[in-house]
Amino acid sequence: MASSPKRQKTASSDRVKVLHLVGSRQDEFYHDLSCLYSRACDDCKELDRSRFDFCFAHVHLDGTWSFPTSLSEEDLKAAKCMHISAAIARINELGVQVMVPHMFCVEGMTRFRSLFAMLDIPFLGNHEYTIWPATDKATTKQVLEPSGVQVPRGELLVKGQNEKPVTVKVPFVVKPCNEDNSRGITLVKKDEDAAKALEYAFGFDERVVVDEYIAGREVRAAVVEAEDGSLHVLPKIEYFLTDIRTSAHKLQTTDGKLTADAILAAKKDGDRKCPADLSDEIHSRINKMIMIAHKALKCRHYSLYDLRIDADGQPYILEAALFCSFSPLSVIPAMAAHCDRDDLKHPHFFHSLLERTSKEDKSANKLK
Repeated sequence: MASSPKRQKTASSDRVKVLHLVGSRQDEFYHDLSCLYSRACDDCKELDRSRFDFCFAHVHLDGTWSFPTSLSEEDLKAAKCMHISAAIARINELGVQVMVPHMFCVEGMTRFRSLFAMLDIPFLGNHEYTIWPATDKATTKQVLEPSGVQVPRGELLVKGQNEKPVTVKVPFVVKPCNEDNSRGITLVKKDEDAAKALEYAFGFDERVVVDEYIAGREVRAAVVEAEDGSLHVLPKIEYFLTDIRTSAHKLQTTDGKLTADAILAAKKDGDRKCPADLSDEIHSRINKMIMIAHKALKCRHYSLYDLRIDADGQPYILEAALFCSFSPLSVIPAMAAHCDRDDLKHPHFFHSLLERTSKEDKSANKLK
């Protein structure tokens, strides 16, 4: 797509023009979640605003777009809404050089990234062709297992076709294929509880995964790419759980709605530890596994994984989480705060990603 004269002129300014993409068309939960995390990112006082000029695009539940002057509740409501065609014209006028995706719904992590690829605007994080398989828990396992990555044994159930597990026996974990933040997940310990758990999961998605329950320790681990292209594993987080992580362990809600302090409320002292206290052997096993996963999934910039470690010290990748909003409260910056490399800490790593992404060869960003 040819650049307009306005866009060329703006892009040549001293500061890199950065667009925060926020909102969702899926539902109120994902819309509000996006606004919370993007606001936490922009509120960081250490962001270098002499190098970066931040602006905002807001995707509303009805599919319209707006361009608020800030992410405050007042400015989000006051901004004029427009059709997507007018929004694309506005993005070109702004001279956006790099986009930061803050949309956590499946469409936001895939189709909207594809849109910016078509507009020749590079964005932070993983490409849409990486996100597509990773957003589906069954497909993630199908990609990782042939690469030598250990994953739980399980079955894929489809509404109206096969709705009951055949080979996996209790205890097992039921979860929708295309949901995050533990929505729709249940640990089933007794056969008589299976039907209710399956009904609950099918309420979120027509495709549901039933995985054997891996009793043991739960860990999150991340791979990040330094500016020279080298891969590094950040200090890991261990979660101290009775069984599994559910939505109750994550984001605080009131009457089903996210509260303003939902992110802080979810990060309770005492229910997690970073760096995780693991043996050198287990660290080595996890490091090797997630490095393989990062490459097998064709990740770039970063990747994040939920793992279980059984009684024998064998790690299993449960899910890949290939998104980050780069607020001081986000998981990857929280992990990086404990590493010994300043270039990987927030906001240095975020700044580095913005700089290198804005300089990308745009032909590499185009859809094939």
